[in-house]
Amino acid sequence: MKIYSALTAAAAVTVCVSAAMAADADRFVIRGDAAKQLLEQNSINVATAEAIGKACADEATNAGKRVSIAIFDQFGEPVYYYRMDGQPKIAIDTAIMKARTVLNTRQPSKAAMNQVLSGRASELRQYSFGNFANSGGLPIVVNGNQFIGAIGVGGSAPQPGVWSDEICAWRALTRVIGPQPALLPDIRPAAAAGGGGRAGNGAPNR
Repeated sequence: MKIYSALTAAAAVTVCVSAAMAADADRFVIRGDAAKQLLEQNSINVATAEAIGKACADEATNAGKRVSIAIFDQFGEPVYYYRMDGQPKIAIDTAIMKARTVLNTRQPSKAAMNQVLSGRASELRQYSFGNFANSGGLPIVVNGNQFIGAIGVGGSAPQPGVWSDEICAWRALTRVIGPQPALLPDIRPAAAAGGGGRAGNGAPNR
């Protein structure tokens, strides 16, 4: 009887926690009449996308950097875009390509970059799948495993371990959504494994 009671109590706690997480996630996705019109319950809303974009721009400003930011919903439709003054076209394009890589893979765009750096895939192969093998794109996830969109950040020169487009995105997601998974490790190119090659995040990050 005691075991049964304990299991029942544990199940009740799990249900309450799950309900609380779902309610919290409601703040980040489209709800109400707009959701009914779309017939979709898991699309990132504009307010959340804008908050993430502004948080990323604030991080860049505080670091003395300039970035371009692209945020897409889970279907690959643009929701928010922001370009800081002085950003060239290549920075704009790479922010978009990084976000699209996340949409393709449901992983950070650094995963594609690390596959290339480790020799497990060529950059051409990644490109053939529509992936841009560079860091700076991250999934936007709620409730632990619900993908609601992707952010891509481009345009700033990295400082390994201190700053990168990816770090900017990660800090912004942490501020707006909450704690995020740890970033993937920086790795050396396979050809430089025995020498003094640059760390993975030292690759051109634009």
